[in-house]
Amino acid sequence: MVETSVDTAEPGELADWTEFLEDYARDWDATFAGQPHYFTQEFWYLFVACLRAKWRGAPLTISQACQVMKTGSNRTREERINRAVSDGFLSKEKAGDDRRQTVLMPSPRLEDMLRSHFERTLVMAKGVLPRI
Repeated sequence: MVETSVDTAEPGELADWTEFLEDYARDWDATFAGQPHYFTQEFWYLFVACLRAKWRGAPLTISQACQVMKTGSNRTREERINRAVSDGFLSKEKAGDDRRQTVLMPSPRLEDMLRSHFERTLVMAKGVLPRI
């Protein structure tokens, strides 16, 4: 991560930026409306990492997916993954030449949801960034 000076922004610019960040979080929550347990930061890390890995052609193993989550025991992290699988957001697929490796793939539903979320919030960010 690149370190930058934090004292160069004006309070008004920071206010606009924090408003965008709040709107981003609200859009994430709205994306998973009716399923409040997915409002957590841990599912954000998990879902975004799985989607990005798929887009890059290198799906995450269960172990790698557990490592992207910031809190919880391995058991808790695996329970989150299993919940996401049972709710149809992720799937476990066999991979590798010997098919012994299990990777996590975002379901088409999750990919559509996240793509829409990211497209909406990218438009919002482009609206904020010229003012900052």
